[in-house]
Order: sequence, then C-alpha cells, then structure tokens
Amino acid sequence: MYEPVKSLGQNFLIKSSIVDLMVGSLDIVNGEDIIEIGPGHGVLTEALLHRISGRDVKVYSVEVDERFAAKLLGMYATEPSIEIVHADILKWLPTFTSDRKVRVFGSLPYYITSPILHAVIKMNVMPESAVFLIQKEVAEKVCSKVPDASYLSTFVQTFYDAEHLFNVPKMEFSPSPKVDGSVIKLTRKNIAMDHLSIERYEGFLHRAFSHPRKMLNKPFSKEELAKGGIDPKLRPQNLSSEEWLEFYGILHA
Repeated sequence: MYEPVKSLGQNFLIKSSIVDLMVGSLDIVNGEDIIEIGPGHGVLTEALLHRISGRDVKVYSVEVDERFAAKLLGMYATEPSIEIVHADILKWLPTFTSDRKVRVFGSLPYYITSPILHAVIKMNVMPESAVFLIQKEVAEKVCSKVPDASYLSTFVQTFYDAEHLFNVPKMEFSPSPKVDGSVIKLTRKNIAMDHLSIERYEGFLHRAFSHPRKMLNKPFSKEELAKGGIDPKLRPQNLSSEEWLEFYGILHA
C-alpha cells in the first residue's frame, strides 16, 4: 500500500457500497469509451471493469502518480478493455479524441475540481455524461439554481443538467479529508458550440460574474442590456444558464 501524496489531493474511497452506487449511476452503453480520472489503487476501476464485462466498452484510466500507474499496468496488463494512462489529466484531456461517444467518471482531487470540469466541457468529444465524487460544497455550487446561481453552476449547466446524487461522509475515505464529499451526475444537453465559442462564452460569464453582488449595469453597458432585454437591476445569479446563453448569442450574433 503506497502512502498518499498530500500535494496531489489523494484521499481514497474505501466503502464498497458507495463504489457500487457510483458505478451504477454511470449510464454505460455498448460502443462507448469511458475515461476514469485518478484511479489510484483501482477500487473504482475494478468495479467499473466488472460492470462492463463482456461489453464493447473501452476504459481509459488516467493516473498522474507514477506509483499507482505502474501498479495498475501490472494488474491489467492482459485486460483488453482498459488502457492505463500515466498523465496529468488536465494536459491529457485536450489531446483525447475518439469516434465513439464518451463518458467520464472518477473521484476527483478536491483542489482541481473546477479546472477538471472546465477541461471536460472543452474536450474534443464532449462527454455524454459524467459521474464525479467531489467536495460537498463544490457539488452544491455546481448544482445551484437561480437565485443562488454562481459562475461555475452557470457555465456547467449551460452544457449539462447537473444532479446531486448523494453525500459521502469524510470518514469513508483514507486518509479522511477535512470535509465531506458528494457525488454529482452531469447529463449533456443538446448544445452545439465549438471550442473557440466555448472559450469566448467562458470569458463572457467571467465578465458577468466579476462583481456577483453588483447589478448587471456594472459589467454591461446600458445599450448591451437593452439589446438583450435584460433588466439592469438584476444581479448575475438571477439569470438562468439558458438566459445567459441567449444573452451571449444576442451580443455575439
């Protein structure tokens, strides 16, 4: 058993019932690829492989820690349905391409949850769905709605329906983190946007939420708000992701 590296945010899920619930929440369809982020000791990996046994599904397990990558390579050297990738997930995701539909899965390091969510949305093949175990507070933020919307919830929910599935107490990890976790499920919406447009939209939302407690007449001009039919007295958290996308489309037509 390898010692966890604190700088990599390594807290490993140890309760089998939660592992089974997570794997069971992932919609697995023949002819698709699954990307597992941060397999660690392979607890989720093993459950996932059991679930796809005998099916036309390929798993890419991406692990940044060389020790665990080597361990998993040894465990699954003769398993054709899985490829162990030793890489930084934030550098690897932009390089991944496939002619099959993709789903993403994993217990994410809490400290890079937001960058991973952004990287998933910007993938060359936008995933059909994702099931993630993340920090409870961040899960609540991702799933928040008007009037408690945030930049993160608005960005994610533009492209995905976000569902909070269940909480995971911190004592179900080894070592135990300081806070509880939650499992969320993201299901893709029918939004077509290329990579450059997504980055522009991301910048647009950063502008909108740059002063979250201020009214929208702070980040936007009177002319822009009038063109979009937006009440200047509203605050950014008062608009839904659908309304933000429509406003973006009007200003960038």
